[in-house]
Amino acid sequence: MSIRNNHKLSFTQSFEEILEAVQPMITAIFKQLHIYKDFDYYRHIASIAVWRAWLKADPAKGQFSAYLYSSIKGEILNELSKEKNYSERKTVVDGETLNFILSDLEGWDNQKNPSLLEIKLSQLKQIEREILLLYYVEGYSDQEIANALGLSAVAIKKRRGRIIQRLKRQLSRVE
Repeated sequence: MSIRNNHKLSFTQSFEEILEAVQPMITAIFKQLHIYKDFDYYRHIASIAVWRAWLKADPAKGQFSAYLYSSIKGEILNELSKEKNYSERKTVVDGETLNFILSDLEGWDNQKNPSLLEIKLSQLKQIEREILLLYYVEGYSDQEIANALGLSAVAIKKRRGRIIQRLKRQLSRVE
């Protein structure tokens, strides 16, 4: 595999020459992976992958350009996977949402420590946060939430009750 402009990549070239030569390859990988935002961030990830591949290059193992391609694409895929996993585990909750949930936590004074509830909510499982947000923020009924999540309405109601009780216990322990 050669790079555009008929530049052949070799193990003897400097890192800067290699990095300059693989820019079209990096752009092609972006298009293939449908990366349309945060170009600078992903270009940085790709540059690190090129550097690591350049350091580990072994002429006996085959074409350097193929090794570079798989290294770059692999690093970008790893980063995309990390971001996806992070976004699935963490939910940003605004102040209005916190107030909706706090209104159901009788006796909890939001003024004591408003960020504490946000911390406790971020520690909930994704499905638990979804149930609370759909119920308190979006105003969905238990049946609508059950349909959306593929569960029964009774299961949603019980689960929501357990989540609220657990939050109450955790928040009262901290006071």
